[in-house]
Amino acid sequence: MKVYIDLIIIINFFYDFLIISATSTLLKRNVPILRIIISSILGEISIVTLFISFDKLILILFKILLSIIMVYISFGRHKFLESIFYFYVITIILGGSSYLFGGDTYITNVILLMLISPVIITLYIKAIREHKSKLNCLYDVILIEGSESYKFNGYLDTGNKLIDPITKLPVIMINKELNIEAKKKFLVPYKVINNESILECIKVDKVLVDGKCINVLLGLCEKSIFKDNIDVILNDSLREMI
Repeated sequence: MKVYIDLIIIINFFYDFLIISATSTLLKRNVPILRIIISSILGEISIVTLFISFDKLILILFKILLSIIMVYISFGRHKFLESIFYFYVITIILGGSSYLFGGDTYITNVILLMLISPVIITLYIKAIREHKSKLNCLYDVILIEGSESYKFNGYLDTGNKLIDPITKLPVIMINKELNIEAKKKFLVPYKVINNESILECIKVDKVLVDGKCINVLLGLCEKSIFKDNIDVILNDSLREMI
């Protein structure tokens, strides 16, 4: 089988450029294109391993060192370990794609991967960002009433904007089946589509969200509105406080 060195160089540059660009996009680093190009050109050094026989351990160390230098050129020292981690993750994903979608011939592999790889990386970046976004909305919630203390998982929901018109306090929703005991009780009116109703609320001595004390009412809601081990739905107005 004939393998053209110029084609190998182009393909290797394409994948290095794709990996570094994807890492930059995923981590929102806004790396200048020139640095990505320089780093990708440096990655061409790895081609020498096709023509020079290396001990297996030496080969691995060489590739690790080369990748570290490439990441340093692209992203600098800022969150360097995070950059290295996602650089390798994306590299592994592309390697797996090569194995999964590989064709019968070298040219077929090249065509397939150059078309499919950007799609795979795009889907991966989208999934990771959605996951990170969800994690950023999760909080530890501690309710304290007298000598009793309760710890729950809270989720910041932009759809919860309920404010008690009397006390002017935001209302966070809790699962009524948790049976939180409280002496102070309130009735808060709220509106839903084509309907108005009253929400039973309570007020405990203290509410801590990720260690920060907030002044809120607790709306007692049916268990069915809570998902994924979430017991508390935080109010969107708390975003700046926590």
